[in-house]
Amino acid sequence: MRRPVVTATTLSDLLKEGTAITLQKGSLLTPAARDWLKDHAVPVTWTDCPVEKHSLGVVMEPKLPEIRAVRTMLDRAGGLSEIIEPAAGRGGLSAATRRLCGMVSRKQVAKGVVLAQDGAVPVCVANKHTGIRAALGVNVPMVEEACRELGINVLVLEYPAQTPYQMRQMIERFLAGPTAAQVEIGAIISDLEQGGGRADW
Repeated sequence: MRRPVVTATTLSDLLKEGTAITLQKGSLLTPAARDWLKDHAVPVTWTDCPVEKHSLGVVMEPKLPEIRAVRTMLDRAGGLSEIIEPAAGRGGLSAATRRLCGMVSRKQVAKGVVLAQDGAVPVCVANKHTGIRAALGVNVPMVEEACRELGINVLVLEYPAQTPYQMRQMIERFLAGPTAAQVEIGAIISDLEQGGGRADW
């Protein structure tokens, strides 16, 4: 399995979020990350990470020609734990998305990706689940921002609108991104979840 790469930006984001810096043993530190650690007197915890940090569940139709390249990339990258094929029919994608969200919630996989023709339904379905923060991936900067701001754990990609290369870039950024929302945003999300989705604006 591929070793996680730790950058100076990743470390800075964790420090800004007030999150304890915990890194997996064997991680590849960029030269800038090593310099960052030397310059900042921040404690770092190194873990064995018994559960794969980058284990991934994916909703996709692997037989589709436009999906084959993405499937090959995920197989080569390692960490692909589960492929969920949506059943035929109108509710197939929703049911597969619900199953994926359950796996993420139960920590059977660390994160999930949904490859769909239209991403609106899977994003809506996923965000109905407690503890799931889903976003539609349009481009790499938007995925990076969603990871940084929300700590998304489900990424929805509309495969007809993206090249395999673009999807690969977005999935790689998603896997490397933090898994916790910024403190203020996390508190708002928690209040909404505890209130049954009601918000007093």
